[in-house]
Amino acid sequence: MNRTLYVYNYQKINELKLEFSNKHFISFGFIFNMASEIDNIELLDDYFDDCIVDISVLAFDTGYYRFFIERYLYALINKFDNIKFAVVSENKNDLLNRFTYFFSDINEQFSIDTNDNMQVIDPIEHDSLNYSIENIPLVLYNKSMLNNGMKKYKVISIGCLFSGADNLSYKFNSENIKQLLKSEDFQYIDITPVIDLFKIRSDLVLAFEILLRQIYIIKKETSFLICDELLDEIKKYLPFTFRIDNALAMSEIDETKSNDVFLDVEETKRIADLINNSLKGHDEFKKDFEFNLKKFVFLNELKERKIFSIFLTGESGIGKTEFAKMLSDIMYPKQDLIKINFENYSTEGVLNSLIGSPLGYIGSTEGGELINKMKVSKSKIVLIDEFEKATPSVFHFFYELLEDGKFTDRHGIEHNLDGYIIIFTSNMTRKRYIESVPNPLKSRFDMVYCFVELPPNEKERFVIGTATDLISKIFKSTNVTVDISCVSTEMNSLIKNNNLRSIKRKIEDIIIAQYYTNINQ
Repeated sequence: MNRTLYVYNYQKINELKLEFSNKHFISFGFIFNMASEIDNIELLDDYFDDCIVDISVLAFDTGYYRFFIERYLYALINKFDNIKFAVVSENKNDLLNRFTYFFSDINEQFSIDTNDNMQVIDPIEHDSLNYSIENIPLVLYNKSMLNNGMKKYKVISIGCLFSGADNLSYKFNSENIKQLLKSEDFQYIDITPVIDLFKIRSDLVLAFEILLRQIYIIKKETSFLICDELLDEIKKYLPFTFRIDNALAMSEIDETKSNDVFLDVEETKRIADLINNSLKGHDEFKKDFEFNLKKFVFLNELKERKIFSIFLTGESGIGKTEFAKMLSDIMYPKQDLIKINFENYSTEGVLNSLIGSPLGYIGSTEGGELINKMKVSKSKIVLIDEFEKATPSVFHFFYELLEDGKFTDRHGIEHNLDGYIIIFTSNMTRKRYIESVPNPLKSRFDMVYCFVELPPNEKERFVIGTATDLISKIFKSTNVTVDISCVSTEMNSLIKNNNLRSIKRKIEDIIIAQYYTNINQ
């Protein structure tokens, strides 16, 4: 059986990602939290067969649990033929000293020696790996916020969960943790103090991660904080535990920030990474989206492009609308997506419904749907759904809007959409798109893509992620545990369906039916 250990360095993290683009990177703490006993490994589903488990944390173990951990690793490879292991290069020697005979081969192609001339990679770049249900959101804050920006928010320190700190016998205070999870008196847990703790007690890293995961599962609305200056430090100890949620940090904690999103190279990379990890399938589209977003930012700064326009076709329920929602949530959290559905319009009054009727006509004082929704939401993402129902007057409206970045309503008021992203969706086929959409409008779209059916492995991940999230919410609300393994057969049958919305509803049916079965037993 192949027991290769992949040694990686942050400078080559993207190469590691590309080599195993079909796998998920998870921490040992995540899998151990799912199955803390060796016998429980048999209950884990096939999701873990497509994972690379980072076991860097095992290098910090004092040796007390070495025999148990080695048996645990053997149980993993016996259960999952394709599971792989990775360790950060600086922990390699300590890990191999503890588990001398477990690994049959050491692959160091993703490890390079660091030196004084080596360029330091920005820590945000480390978050370009595959993320799914296993990653905990981490919010960054700046030290300048400590004086005033944080005072109006309810923040507690991770230190209140420990006991015995006076004599370095650090233990988690279980009673404090239970009371904490029942409390509604906090919004954020600041984990910044653990950096100094880990420097003297690195053997606590695994226990700490398991604690964080349990808090997050039970109390999803809690956000974990860390000072942005220490982001690199926490990743040395927990490289695959967190996903960085900068948008929340800026919008929640620093209210002086404008609602406009400042798009630079780093921000576009963050947005593209979050889309890449959240949107199931459509790999070519996600790759091209990152490039086109960067291009738009560059051209917008040069005043050469006002609006970024995307046209998506394909069957219903395969991710077109979901992409628009994701993008709006990432760039403008807590703002409503500006959505216009042409199915709701009559063919005769589409343009009037969109931007208002001329003065003197019925409904002229009410304005148009697009204008009204732009006033209410500060999002700059506009979804134009079911565009196949548009009329020639609408086509002409969008000729000018995409070209000029602005339009004048029926009352003579000019509306500036500079910096907006407009996403058009339609169920029309490629052939119908070519025949129906006028060439002048086609030439104004920055991207045109046809979304196709997801491959089975992506649908399987969608099923697992959706089911796990629902099970966590049920447990949090009712304290009733629903075992996903009890409905695995029904879950596996769902991947035959192509419509993700339909799959999600069926998942809800299966999980809730199992919930009622549990409470009636």
